[in-house]
Amino acid sequence: MDETVPQVPFRVAIASNDGVHVNECFGRAWGYRIYEAGTEGFRLAEIRPGPTPCRDGSHDEEMLRAAVTLLADCQVVLAGRIGPGAFRLFADMGIDAFVERTSIEMALRRLAPNARHVPGNPRSVRCCGHARQDDHVTE
Repeated sequence: MDETVPQVPFRVAIASNDGVHVNECFGRAWGYRIYEAGTEGFRLAEIRPGPTPCRDGSHDEEMLRAAVTLLADCQVVLAGRIGPGAFRLFADMGIDAFVERTSIEMALRRLAPNARHVPGNPRSVRCCGHARQDDHVTE
């Protein structure tokens, strides 16, 4: 009996306030642009509204968990800033989160050669040459 493992769609969530650049703080984003990898590269699959846990210099922990959970079907999250609490929550869910400050097009181009997800190994991706979140500055 041939039991083929179903292919998991490779999705990237991007926090952007202009739809062109990866430039929004994860906690301040009003929503996320969800890109999905295909045979022709990445395509915008949806714009997903979400909670904004960071307001007036403080964080709402419940809203932070809700924002992270909203992206549970993504393998990678890119944002202009990501705090340590969000990094931990993403890591606990097996999602790779990276701070990136470039155009969405360039970020996806850098990620494209690694746009595959090995079932059972959430760490099977790299972004912009960095293998770990520790390699990025969250400010």
